[in-house]
Amino acid sequence: MKKGLIPSITIACLALSGCSVTPNHNPQSNHYAVSFAIDNGPSFLSSPKSQYQTQFRVNVSDWSQNYDQKDCEVFLIVTNKDGATVSDIETDNADNFAYGGWFNPTVENASLQSLGVQPIQTARVANNWFNVVNTTQATARFTARTNKPVNPKDWRFVIMAIQGNQGGAKVLWTKVVSPS
Repeated sequence: MKKGLIPSITIACLALSGCSVTPNHNPQSNHYAVSFAIDNGPSFLSSPKSQYQTQFRVNVSDWSQNYDQKDCEVFLIVTNKDGATVSDIETDNADNFAYGGWFNPTVENASLQSLGVQPIQTARVANNWFNVVNTTQATARFTARTNKPVNPKDWRFVIMAIQGNQGGAKVLWTKVVSPS
């Protein structure tokens, strides 16, 4: 075998297969999949009498962490199309779903409004968005509290990817998931 032939073959294989030895710079929307349904089982939390409560069973079947996490973030937002303010959301699986994120209300809320779903209230910081922690698959129940009833078919989970931009942020893409 001639000297230098192996590196050439390796480079050719990488080029033909499309695989990469370095992580994606940005998250890719086809690497994320979430489904959910209204859960009418016993509630794992109780809400104040002045609020309405909806419970979901959520399944994350694909959630890649293969991107530059210093510059980008991918997270879940629970919202609705109805106009009811989501005042708080809780999960029964805090090991796999962490509250918070970079959250920039100006950027995220404008994107949510453009999708025809409710923006997140900005008067106070509520638990309305979640990072999926160190897992590609996870199941949980979520409870959302609202100021008025929401039709079950109007709930949405939005998967949103954002990129930091010199102190600001921009939305790279969104995926809107309806209940099954």
